[in-house]
Amino acid sequence: MEDDFIAAITQEVKEDLIQEYLHERRLMEEQIRHVKGLTEETRELQDQLYKRFARIYELLVESRFVMEFTRLLGLSEPPFFQKFGEHTSFRKGLGFIKALGLTGRSRFRRLVAESYRRLLSWNDQYEDSYENLRRQTDAVNYNLEKFKRNYDLLTIINFLKDMDVETLQRKHFLGDNFTPEEMASVEKSLQFKSISIRQENLILPVALPPYGAISSELRALADQVYSACREKLKVLVR
Repeated sequence: MEDDFIAAITQEVKEDLIQEYLHERRLMEEQIRHVKGLTEETRELQDQLYKRFARIYELLVESRFVMEFTRLLGLSEPPFFQKFGEHTSFRKGLGFIKALGLTGRSRFRRLVAESYRRLLSWNDQYEDSYENLRRQTDAVNYNLEKFKRNYDLLTIINFLKDMDVETLQRKHFLGDNFTPEEMASVEKSLQFKSISIRQENLILPVALPPYGAISSELRALADQVYSACREKLKVLVR
């Protein structure tokens, strides 16, 4: 009688542990899905940011002017420049810039200035999104480590195999008829992996100077480009 009571209590403890484990696991899966959604949003902003850099690179025409622009920004290398050289189909989705002026030179100056202002806006959005993603990723990784510490996965698997759990839950976590030899691989497949932003092919945010801080230098650069490449720029400033 005492053995039956102990067995019943043990079974109840196991069931409570499994239900708690399944609940916490679903919460972790939801957090991971949320971070994946934030990652996609950040990647979309990165694509938009690339387009704004690419528009300026196109206006600057030559690599020497791009490098001078990079120096004005205080950067060691121009962001996305390699991608710009390989994939120039960036114009789709770009907002039109109407640059007014009495001369082609003045219109080009305004075109460069407005292109930089729009670049700043998208850069701020990307930086905010990236930093939010980084914070959320760190929080989820912390929770994943806590989850691993709180639950011994091999014990959970053995509990599940011995219990009459719902078919859907059993198939979701174990499948049917697992052999002892398969237990190690099952444990590995159920283990959550840490999330890494580095694996997502996202660039680190860069700090760009406000327009007012480089407006005169940017104007002088636009004049240099226009003087050297006037014929190539006619289609842009007509």
